[in-house]
Amino acid sequence: MEIQRREYKDVMNLRDWTLMFGRRKVGKSYLIRKYLKHDLYFTVTRDLQAFYPDGEIRPLRDALRELGETLRREGTVVVDEFQRMPERYWEVFGSLSQHGKLVLVGSSFRISKKVFDSRSPLLGFVMPFRLGLIHYAEALHAVRDPLLALLYKDPWVIPFVRDVREVQDRGYQLYMVTKGLVGEIFEEEERQLTTLYEAILMSLAEGEWNTSVIAGSLAGKGLDVTASSVSGYLDVLASLGLVEKMEIFGPKRRARWYYRLSSPILSLMFYAEAKYNVSVTESVGELPLGREVQFAVGELLAEKHGGIMAYSPHEDIDVVILRDGRPVIGYEVKMGELDRREAERAVSRIRNAGIPRVGLVSLRDRPGFDADESLGPEELRQIADEISVRVLQ
Repeated sequence: MEIQRREYKDVMNLRDWTLMFGRRKVGKSYLIRKYLKHDLYFTVTRDLQAFYPDGEIRPLRDALRELGETLRREGTVVVDEFQRMPERYWEVFGSLSQHGKLVLVGSSFRISKKVFDSRSPLLGFVMPFRLGLIHYAEALHAVRDPLLALLYKDPWVIPFVRDVREVQDRGYQLYMVTKGLVGEIFEEEERQLTTLYEAILMSLAEGEWNTSVIAGSLAGKGLDVTASSVSGYLDVLASLGLVEKMEIFGPKRRARWYYRLSSPILSLMFYAEAKYNVSVTESVGELPLGREVQFAVGELLAEKHGGIMAYSPHEDIDVVILRDGRPVIGYEVKMGELDRREAERAVSRIRNAGIPRVGLVSLRDRPGFDADESLGPEELRQIADEISVRVLQ
């Protein structure tokens, strides 16, 4: 199936020379091929040749010659996997900068730093376009199933998972893909997937987020790190698109950022390895879907309210929506049914934290308790529809 995403309009309306970059398998090439009218498209292969959509493989020098001719005719050219192109060829583009439309597609975050470096021959000629995961609103609008939609935020999952139960049934296969995908990211960044980085990803997948706690966990595994060095490693992982930094809200907060894995499927599969050693046992037990639901729903509600999502781990408030740094509403989010006692405790926690409005969310049924907002699966679908209509028009 196809999930139409809001970025398609940006791709259709590209005017400037552009570098589209982002983690591998987030849909960059698909969007470009489908929504950008181009006169020439080729992919740079690992052995530095040019692969054309019709299957032809030509020397890279020949492709660059054709690129120049097409741009001089004011045509549109796409160079995919641009990060593989040796920098010695970049000088070629300078003399062509007043002609045509050039779109460079790179499956590496490091390429953006190189292109926009002060010494880059492309600086001043190319504008950045960063592509991440599919927004939850578009995924839910298309899929209708709140659980499946959160998995489909990562588009490579779509052909392989038809039901959320398959995440456990196909856990070994999905883990091997995610591990390979992460390893490829590090390879593209000219660094190996070291034990240290893998251990940090595992810690995040298990729900650890505080740098001091992560450092202590890694020390227990024989890795010599400090909280400050872990913070630096997390920033690297964030720059690679693997980790998301979320603001922490609440009077008890002792840190500013909550760190989590950006991709729900990556988070679940690394949890499966950390908890069940799935790469050896090939079996998976219960997974923390509720945590992934919490943040996916939070993303949706932040869009609904025109704010940003924050988390309050010390006050145990699942989602806090901030506008201009101030809380607008706090939510309790449950996968299953929310009973009266849970609802009353959640309302009390949220109000005691100084948050003016309270929302209750259940993926099973709309909570029937006193709150400013009560949302069930149908209400979440309606919110996703409203957002999608707005952003996809």
